Amino acid sequence: MNYRDLWPVIQQDVLGFLSAHEFIGARPGVAVEPGSTEDELDRKVGQAIALGKDGKIGIGFFVLPIEQASDENANIPGGPLKLTITIQFVENVTMNRGPRGTQLPCRVWIAEAEKALKLYTPVGLTQNFVPSSPVIHEFTPDKDEDLRVGQLEFTAVEADFKPYAKVNRPQIIVTGAATTSSPNSYQLTGPATVTVNAPDADPGQVFYTTDGSHPWAGNATATPYTAPVAVTQPCLFRVRAFAHGKVGSDTAAANFFI
Repeated sequence: MNYRDLWPVIQQDVLGFLSAHEFIGARPGVAVEPGSTEDELDRKVGQAIALGKDGKIGIGFFVLPIEQASDENANIPGGPLKLTITIQFVENVTMNRGPRGTQLPCRVWIAEAEKALKLYTPVGLTQNFVPSSPVIHEFTPDKDEDLRVGQLEFTAVEADFKPYAKVNRPQIIVTGAATTSSPNSYQLTGPATVTVNAPDADPGQVFYTTDGSHPWAGNATATPYTAPVAVTQPCLFRVRAFAHGKVGSDTAAANFFI
């Protein structure tokens, strides 16, 4: 599982936890997708302040997408990241304080959520939430003075389900050309043959180029390696290997000249 799969799982897990809470779960909860437009956000505000399980209106909560991540230990390649999880309670003051509202201000709901979340470890994380400082931030949006927003921020570290690894650099074996004193440099005295060995690459995921460009699937001049390659003209032969769930290999190269 990588961040593209894990982060939405964490977001949905937090939403489910709050929705199942004895007190907080009475309010409508909504997950916000990354890149939501202003119109989509306005629609979600309408969902959040709509009728709750307790028959009251005027306040609900959002679980925002995870968009902040930091590498806490740069010395561990591909190590787990520290993530920022953000929850917002949105109150329409007029509706919430009216006869059909909860009569409880935004801060009451968000304070209860803060206490509960301090004790929770969502799926995919290695620790309980750590409150930011300050953990609660309240504000009124510029475009709607009738709304009151209370925002909670926590951090936690990813569980390292599968260490991020790199495919081994392919091995290049050259026959039919004279080696020189320079590393990976070969003088063409006739047709040469290049054999590539990349045992931990996925099938069809070894690519080479002879024009000096980077070998990968998105390069139109890159060719999938399927069998030994004949080299008859001076070129820089470059090859790289790939495998699902891993970082592509370092590039191996052989320089051919006359």
